[in-house]
Amino acid sequence: MQRQLRWFGYVIRMQSNRLPRRILYSELQQGQRATGGQKKRFSDQLKATLRKCSIPPAQLKTLAADREEWREVCDEGLAAFDINYDQEADARRHKVTSVPATGPRCHICGRVCASDFGLRSHFVCHRPSLTS
Repeated sequence: MQRQLRWFGYVIRMQSNRLPRRILYSELQQGQRATGGQKKRFSDQLKATLRKCSIPPAQLKTLAADREEWREVCDEGLAAFDINYDQEADARRHKVTSVPATGPRCHICGRVCASDFGLRSHFVCHRPSLTS
């Protein structure tokens, strides 16, 4: 993500007649995307990256015009993204799943399973070990 942002800043600072900048801002002159082809353009991916890093797209050209300022904005945005990503990952990891209140019950231990298939899978833990 850092390389995408840095490269994008570099392309924005290029002269408007340079090929990478012309390609970045261009549209297809004719034709369409192939069926089952590319789902996102690079600019779509870049906008999503900017949102993740809390960089306002409206100020993009002015921020990227100054190389040092763009580097600071990228570093701050990536740091914020890392913190948010870690917090969201912790929240997902520590999410407590609810135990089903109703459903088939194991006649051996009394565990309530979500489905009949889950109950049959649960019976494996009650089988005597073949290695003993």
